[in-house]
Amino acid sequence: MRLLVIGYSTRYIVCAGKRAGYTVYSLDHFGDADLLRCADRYARFDVITCDEDLVDCLECLNWDFDGIILGTGFECADLEGYRVLNNRAGVMRSISNKKLFGGLMGLFGFPHPKIYDISDDFECPVMVKPVYGAGGIENRLVHSRDAVVACGAGMLIQEYLEGVSVSVSVISTRGAAVAVAVNEQLIGTSWLTRDMFAYCGNITPFLSEYNEEMREIAVRLVLKLELIGSNGVDFLITENGPVVIEVNARFQGTLDTVECATGISVFDAHVRAFGGELVKVAPVCAVNTRFSGKAILFADAEIIITSMIAEKLAQERIRDIPQVGWRIPAGDPVTTIFCEGGSREQVVRELRVTAERIRGYCR
Repeated sequence: MRLLVIGYSTRYIVCAGKRAGYTVYSLDHFGDADLLRCADRYARFDVITCDEDLVDCLECLNWDFDGIILGTGFECADLEGYRVLNNRAGVMRSISNKKLFGGLMGLFGFPHPKIYDISDDFECPVMVKPVYGAGGIENRLVHSRDAVVACGAGMLIQEYLEGVSVSVSVISTRGAAVAVAVNEQLIGTSWLTRDMFAYCGNITPFLSEYNEEMREIAVRLVLKLELIGSNGVDFLITENGPVVIEVNARFQGTLDTVECATGISVFDAHVRAFGGELVKVAPVCAVNTRFSGKAILFADAEIIITSMIAEKLAQERIRDIPQVGWRIPAGDPVTTIFCEGGSREQVVRELRVTAERIRGYCR
């Protein structure tokens, strides 16, 4: 089967498809070096602002493929006339809208942070987020009502809760779903980014007393939303237990570590789910568990990838490899570090040591 993956960054999806034995094409913005080595065909775009622009781009490519997978930035696209292996565009728009999603959680009875209007009597600090958007880069912890007002009328005001950020990876068909893995999320990790709420990677598996509860909630929620394929449910484990934060109804950033830690091809399971076939998952236990971690390293200052930097990066176990000549602005991702081991502690230690070494190359 020939599949076209469309997204601002598609490396993790394309390479997973190649590992699963598919012919995979990519339409992508960044053009990472390892993506170019992996994709059977590749085209780059600068900016695509609407569905019509995307359709025009596809017609210009004139590639022959059997289906499309939409990645981050395009999950809400409505491509009439094409076979798209994603959830329906209308469903995606309602789930991606954090305010509408909060209302759905209340309707379904799942725990979720309270959402406020500016006229409500709420206590600070609160989280202020874009109504749409992923990655946490624009999320802010705001300590006064005046500061909330200054953030603008189009922002979401949400109850601030403290806890551990995790996600549950789910595969679903039209009538059944299974939780594939529970993952620790690296959010605002100080040795990777200066942004307090930026998504910086994850470690699979995450082991806790709440795993079964979160798996059950994630499966029930995905079925209620009538989602298909690979979907992720983000949780915050608070002092009162797990709280649903959002649903990523597309391939998630956990794809690399879930496949490595579980041995399951999430890509293949996603494609087969659209044909009604549900993957079988073995139970996870703490004994003989393989841990897998990825860490997204962000630039403290602007970096130009020279030949010398590229040669040193080539010696590291990284993915999303920048090409020579790239200019990486301060605050943008540089690369993704990847490792595996017999314990969470070993994985975190190796990720951190590698991050410090790469920072040294880029100074």
